[in-house]
Formats: sequence, C-alpha cells, structure tokens
Amino acid sequence: MYPEVVRAVQESFEKDYANSGAVYRLGLTSKNRIDSATSILSEILNIPDTHRMIFTSGGSESNNLFIKGILAPGKHPVSLGLEHPSVGESLRALASESVEPVTLLEHQEEGRLKLSALGNMKDTRLLCLSHVNHELGVVNNPAEIGPALKIASPRTRLFLDGVQAPGKIPLRSIDWKHISGYSLSAHKFGGPKGIGLLIYKASLDLQTQIHGGGQQYGVRSGTLPVPLIVGLTKALELTLSNWGKTQNQLMQLRCLLIDGLKSLEADDPDLQLKFNSSLSEDPQFQSPAILNFSFPPVEGETLLHHLEEKEIYVGLGSACSAKSKEPSKILTGIGRSKTEALCSLRISFGPQNTKEDVEQFVEAFGLAYKKLFPSYMGKK
Repeated sequence: MYPEVVRAVQESFEKDYANSGAVYRLGLTSKNRIDSATSILSEILNIPDTHRMIFTSGGSESNNLFIKGILAPGKHPVSLGLEHPSVGESLRALASESVEPVTLLEHQEEGRLKLSALGNMKDTRLLCLSHVNHELGVVNNPAEIGPALKIASPRTRLFLDGVQAPGKIPLRSIDWKHISGYSLSAHKFGGPKGIGLLIYKASLDLQTQIHGGGQQYGVRSGTLPVPLIVGLTKALELTLSNWGKTQNQLMQLRCLLIDGLKSLEADDPDLQLKFNSSLSEDPQFQSPAILNFSFPPVEGETLLHHLEEKEIYVGLGSACSAKSKEPSKILTGIGRSKTEALCSLRISFGPQNTKEDVEQFVEAFGLAYKKLFPSYMGKK
C-alpha cells in the first residue's frame, strides 16, 4: 500500500467505527464518508450517471456478482477462454443451470479477442473478457470491441475484468458507453486487500447474490467497511494522478528488461527465449506492467526459488493458481507447448520499481539459468 493509504485507513479505523446504516450522528458521519468516496471515484473514473458502483471484497467477488447476477437460465455467455479463474469458474458454475458458456479460444491473437469472432455471438447474452490479461498483459480495448459488438450482436452485453488496468491502461469516459460491467480490486493499485468495486449499468436488474439488509441497491447486502473504502479511494486517486508518468516509467522498465533478456540470449547459446506477451509498446494493445516469457528446458518454479534467494520476487502466472503443478492454461491456450508453459515466468512492474531492479533481475536470471541448465539437459 501507498504510505498515504496506510495512514488514511488507520485514521478511518479509529474514527469511522459506526455502522453507516445507523441514523445517529456517528453513523451519518460514516455514511457521509462513503458518499464522499463514491463521488470521488465517479469523478476520477469518469463514470457516467448511467452506471452504479457496488463495493465488494475484491475482483473475484465483483466478477462473480455481475456474471451470476445477470445470467438467467437460457441466457448463454461467451468468453475468450483466457480470463482469470474468477471469471472462468463463475461461468462454469452456471452450466448446471442451463447457462452453457462458450469459449472463443480459436479467435484469439496474442491473447486478445479478434473482432471477427463477434459474428458468432448472435444468441449470447454476455461477453466476458479481461481488459488486461493477468498473465500476458495484452489488452482488449472496449473502444474497438464495443462498436463492433453493437453491430454484430446488439443484445450481447460486454463485461470487462479490469483488475489489472488502473494506472497502466486508460479508461476514458467514452468507454463506459460500451461497458455493461467492470471490476476492480484495490490491492492492485496500492490499496488494501479485501475491497473492490463492481461498476455496472443501472438499467440492468442484477440478481441478488448476498441477501440481508438491502444495502447497495439490494444487490449486495452487508455492513460497508468504511476504512477499506477510504483506502481504495485514496489509492485510486494517487494512482490516477500519476498515470502518465507511471505508464512511461513502466514502459521504460519493460523495454529495458526485454533488451536485457535478448542480450543474455545472444551471449548464451543454451538460452532460447520465447516472449509470450506482445512486445508492442502501444498501450492499446499491451500493458507496460507485465512481461511473460519462456526459457525451456529450465522450469519456471525452480528458477523462481533461485531468484527468491536474492529477494527478487516474480510469478508463474495467476497467484490464484500458482500452487498448481499444471501448466498455465493461458499459455497453452495461446499455443505454447506444455514444456514452454512450465518453463516460463511472469514479471510485473509497479511504480516503485527502478532501472536498478531490472538490471539486478537480468543478472540474477542469467546466473541462475546457467547454474540450472546442466541439470535439465536431455529434458527438452
């Protein structure tokens, strides 16, 4: 978390302990704090009056809440098949209710949806996509998809998992015209864990998933966590106020990393790299915050632990499925072999990272690969 967010959350925990639904003065103070946060979020996210906000426990709940809330029996959803597990598993959970999900995996290019696939969706209710893919960083641009979807299948709604987007990919006011639902999670942009947002069109009648006192338009009941809402709002303010500077910084780091890895490959005949993320520097196509690459035959998990000893922390894919010994379904979904998927790493950048961090990673990766390669000989 940003230090300013830590202080704001702590202060709110000390002062805003009253239930925001209470009618006495302390409760009204908590309610006013939530109303203020909602107003700030609407402004900085360019959210129009046509959309509502619901505070959730994070991106996974936001995805579940919208997908399960909008889909009724016989209303079939479509996804690319490369989404976060909270999207894919939500769709699969509805299969038993005569809501058969369809995937468009054969219509992907570098992990994003080809617009030519939209003509296959005339009987679907919902299209679910990642705004930014969490393993590859590739972007599904609502400004391109929305107008094409309206022509090809005007009754199909667009839902975007936006968890990886804030601070890396812009979300403009015009984009909301095309978006029926959008999810966010505070811990992805310097906020506290346990708080997220679902933004959705107010004209939609979402089925209630959490019943109770009728808070938040009756869609998600429960006492609102005022300090976490304060933290989410403060974090998003800080993130978006520095957006242009951060995007440039992240792109510079990503380019530096790509160049460093290519230099290692040129100097080491045993190292054969394959970049799984797009190498585009255009934020309409690729987030500057993520780079995924393969380096068979050395396994990613083994290399990850060698880097960990140097206090360099990288990923194998989604943290939600990192303990699985199976290869990334996203990497195999875009055509990588099982070996390439297992022999890969996902590097993500934040505004706190520096040029020196990248240089240390490249050096440590090169040394670890040289050390590990002999033990993998013959496993290609």
